[in-house]
Amino acid sequence: MTVEMFLAAVVGGSIGLAELVARYRDKPVAALLSPAGLLYVFVNACASVVALIAVTASGWTFGLPPATPTSSLLVIRVIVAGIGAAAVLRMSFAPAHGRAMGTGPIVLLNGVLRIADSELERKRALSRLSHNDLAGLSFERDHAALAELCCHLMREFDLAEAQRLGGLAAELSDRDDLTDADKLDCWGLELTRLVGERALRQAARRLRDRPRAEPTPPAPEEPAAPAVEPEYAMETAPVRPPIAKASRLAASTNGRSERKPFGDV
Repeated sequence: MTVEMFLAAVVGGSIGLAELVARYRDKPVAALLSPAGLLYVFVNACASVVALIAVTASGWTFGLPPATPTSSLLVIRVIVAGIGAAAVLRMSFAPAHGRAMGTGPIVLLNGVLRIADSELERKRALSRLSHNDLAGLSFERDHAALAELCCHLMREFDLAEAQRLGGLAAELSDRDDLTDADKLDCWGLELTRLVGERALRQAARRLRDRPRAEPTPPAPEEPAAPAVEPEYAMETAPVRPPIAKASRLAASTNGRSERKPFGDV
């Protein structure tokens, strides 16, 4: 039973480990070795062990025939316990027609993740501000090239992240109360969160080593066309005599107006 419990703990802990790595992509090792990260993996492993004990005590065979080897039944129980415990821990119950926050086992995991978030954010902020990786660059000149280079370093890039980066670039460009160095620092911190410090450092070094393109000289102005004299600029069209439009009310011989039919006009 000890081996089965260990294997169930490995399955549950691996699920928590993978979740932490996906959540903290720039510093996965620091997240795993932090107290909150270790607690998160420990909670998932303990839940898998408890689930295995419950399944074994209940004698569940999951519909397998009685002739199934014991080793195969133990493997099925270990897998079901590990995956089932992870699913149960992430369950949330909320009213169907309400806006209240859901309650359930997921509250425990969210609490541990919030502790890990606060701890990792403090460490990452201290590490990012301890050295200047973007020295020699300019936000106005290099922010687009730096973002494109960092994004292409990633195999898959989320569309939501790209839209958020575009919105941040537009917001920083419109800010007049920040200097170019302040904008570059904010941009670099955001890119660090996506690709990590080492990748951003290499991208900045690549941009610094590139030769700057020399400004192209302005094109020579073409000579203006000679002005045309006003008397030859336009020709006057012959004036047409005005055409008198006959009125439908014509004077008659007895001094009264006579209405003409429309066909005579």
